[in-house]
Amino acid sequence: MPINRARVSYNWTSFKQLLLTHYSAPQAKIFKVFRNGAIIFGVGFSLIFYAQSSVSPSLQQELLVGAGILIGGFGFIVAMTAQIRMLISRILHIFRK
Repeated sequence: MPINRARVSYNWTSFKQLLLTHYSAPQAKIFKVFRNGAIIFGVGFSLIFYAQSSVSPSLQQELLVGAGILIGGFGFIVAMTAQIRMLISRILHIFRK
C-alpha cells in the first residue's frame, strides 16, 4: 500500500518540541527507569550464574542460560537507553542556561 504524501504532514517544530519534552523529564523519573533496567539485568545475570553453578549440564541448564541472556540483555538495553537519556538531558540543561 503506497503512502499518500498529501496526507503525511512533516512538522519539524512539533517533532523538535516532542524531543525537548522527552529529554526535559525530571532526572528522578529517568533514574527510576535506569534502576529498573539495572535490576532486570541483575536478575538475568543471577539466572545465568544459578544455571552454571547449580544445574547439571542438560537441556534445562541451556534453557535457563538462554532465558538469563534474554532477560539480562533486555535489562541492559533499558538501562543504557535511560543512561543516554540522562546524558542528553544534562547536556540540554547546560546549554539552556
